[in-house]
Amino acid sequence: NVLLFGETGVGKSAIINLIMGCDVAQTSPDAAPCTLQHTPHEVNLADRQFKLWEVSSIDSMGFFRALFTKWRLKKSFKKLYKDDGVYLLLYCLRGSRAQRALIKDYKFFTDIVGSTATVASRVPVAAVVTCLEDYPKDMDVWWTKNKDNLERLGMRFSAHACITSLPDDPTYSLAMRARRQRSEQVIRRLIYGSYRTGTETPRSSSPASTR
Repeated sequence: NVLLFGETGVGKSAIINLIMGCDVAQTSPDAAPCTLQHTPHEVNLADRQFKLWEVSSIDSMGFFRALFTKWRLKKSFKKLYKDDGVYLLLYCLRGSRAQRALIKDYKFFTDIVGSTATVASRVPVAAVVTCLEDYPKDMDVWWTKNKDNLERLGMRFSAHACITSLPDDPTYSLAMRARRQRSEQVIRRLIYGSYRTGTETPRSSSPASTR
């Protein structure tokens, strides 16, 4: 099980479509009280099958709705963690977003995970930076420039992927289509690579920073 979380409108559905290689998530269920109740999308990467789940954001919710959502999400996560296990969290953020505003969703969901998972099997959190299709340099340069600031804000990650999740449109320029194709390869490699790492070495009690 791989869970995607992040603010409303970041494009989690588009990221799922990118991973799947086709349009399976037509609309984002961010407005739902708890997207873990939705059917996951299953994808085969190399020799393994992964289930992709979207998680609601609370960034635009009022106090009581956010409190209720957190309770339902915690309940859903505990059941999923107990029944099938959760092996990776993907925190989705836009490269153009003010970074200080990103903390709310990060703390919201990592607090839920931290209160559920045992220390010996803490679930790793990887960053997926999207909306970088117009980034003037190699997309991964974004991470080099911003990773230290994310850490100073208290957000730590075991791995990262800098991508564009634009749809596969034949009218795009060759350069843009190449950037999208590379994004698909990068995020798939991140998911499968994190799985391989988790099977070969014990997971740490907290996400390690990406250097």
